Amino acid sequence: MGYFLAGDLGGTKTILALYATTEQGYALIREQRFSSSVYDDFPGIIADFLHGHEEHPQMAAFGVAGPVAGGRARITNLGWLIDQKVLREQFQLAEVLLLNDLEAVARAVSILPPEDLLVVNGGAPVPQGSMAVLAPGTGLGEAYLSWNGTGYAAYPSEGGHVDFAPTSEMEQALLSFLRAEHDHVSYELVCSGKGIPNIYRYLTEGAGMKVPPDLQAALDAATDITPVLMGHALEKGGEVALLTLEIFFAVLAAEAGNMALKFLSTGGLYLGGGMLPRLLPAFDPKRFMERFVSKGRMAGILSTIPVKIITTDRAGLNGVALTAFRAIQEHHAHR
Repeated sequence: MGYFLAGDLGGTKTILALYATTEQGYALIREQRFSSSVYDDFPGIIADFLHGHEEHPQMAAFGVAGPVAGGRARITNLGWLIDQKVLREQFQLAEVLLLNDLEAVARAVSILPPEDLLVVNGGAPVPQGSMAVLAPGTGLGEAYLSWNGTGYAAYPSEGGHVDFAPTSEMEQALLSFLRAEHDHVSYELVCSGKGIPNIYRYLTEGAGMKVPPDLQAALDAATDITPVLMGHALEKGGEVALLTLEIFFAVLAAEAGNMALKFLSTGGLYLGGGMLPRLLPAFDPKRFMERFVSKGRMAGILSTIPVKIITTDRAGLNGVALTAFRAIQEHHAHR
């Protein structure tokens, strides 16, 4: 029996898990979550995870919230530089694999059980049709899958950084507000954990909406105002907080429709990320689908595309673990 390490690295949290290979496949030994911002670098998290335990992994795979090239990756919203060669040598690993975190989520789509999926639109899935994954978290991740003749292959994308395209007068005003501060306004600056404060600031500073005293006090005391705004909208139904989420969901639906068209994802579009499961009480499936299909002559095609929300935050980790195990299998097959 051997061991391998899998990790899902994000701007807010990092999940590490140790797995053992078995005759049936692989099994989880232990798992731990870390606050990413507490650490100066990723090796510090690995060292803490492995400290005091006898089991030592032979190889590791990590999903990283940023582009991967040449065996290196930098987490877009954190600044860590992840180098597979450095990690391999520092922790005496035979192999280290790096992949984009949304590519990891995409790889997990095929193994997600029904209880980890919320159906927004049943649609009419096309066998072997392309699929797309869109995930608002700290940033906005995107990936897609295409059929290669024997199975689905997952591919990363940095589509969250494309130009934000408003579809209403309010969104046009939001874009103008953000353009005064940023050289480039992307979907990520609106439709993500760091986008929610941007929407809120536009509503209060740009549109002049008033903030309830209790919300203002909570915001003043917070280091991260996103969970405060989300909580106020869900628990107290404050007008400015609710409108913030309404705009967030509208933009998410529009960009989901864009993705579905770009990749012609007739096999389905999946919404992931750590935010959505917490926001489900404020999610309106009918309104979402109205915005999703609102693409003129393409509305008919979009209405047939299955749309599902991934309700587990372990999808990325599951995809990384699957990638690591398949790499082990391939290694053994060529020995």
